[in-house]
Amino acid sequence: MDRAKLANDYHNAGYSCSQAVVCAFADVIGLPQEQLAALTGGFGGGFRTGEICGVLSGGAMVLGMRWPHSQPGDMKAKSYVAKKVMKFQALFKERVPGVRCQEIRDLGLTADISPAAQRLGLTKSCAIYIVTAVEILEQMLEEE
Repeated sequence: MDRAKLANDYHNAGYSCSQAVVCAFADVIGLPQEQLAALTGGFGGGFRTGEICGVLSGGAMVLGMRWPHSQPGDMKAKSYVAKKVMKFQALFKERVPGVRCQEIRDLGLTADISPAAQRLGLTKSCAIYIVTAVEILEQMLEEE
C-alpha cells in the first residue's frame, strides 16, 4: 500500500493534514476511515489556531492507537507511547524546522526532505509535511 499517496489523495480531496495522515493508517488503527476523519476533523490548521501542526497531532493519534495507553494505572504503557510520540516529533523536526503550523505552513521547503514527496512531485509545504509524517510513521511502525 502506498500510504504517502493515499494520504496526499485524502488531502487533495479536502481533508485536513491531520485527517489525511490518520486516515492513511485506518487499517493499522482498525477503525473506518470515515470515523477517523470525524475524530480528527478539528485538528487541522494547528487546531484551527496555527498551533501544533496537524500532521503531528495525527501522527500522535496513530501511535496512540498502535501502542495504546488505555488503562489509567498502566504507567508503563503511558511512558511507552509518550516516548514514541516524542521520537516522532524529533524525527519530524530533523526534516522540518518547527512544529507550529503558522510558522512552517509557508516555508517553501523543497520536496528533497521526503523521498515520497519527490516521487509524487509535491511542491506545497502541507503536502510535503503530510507525506513526510507518513514516512516517519511507517518507519516507526516497522521497528516493532
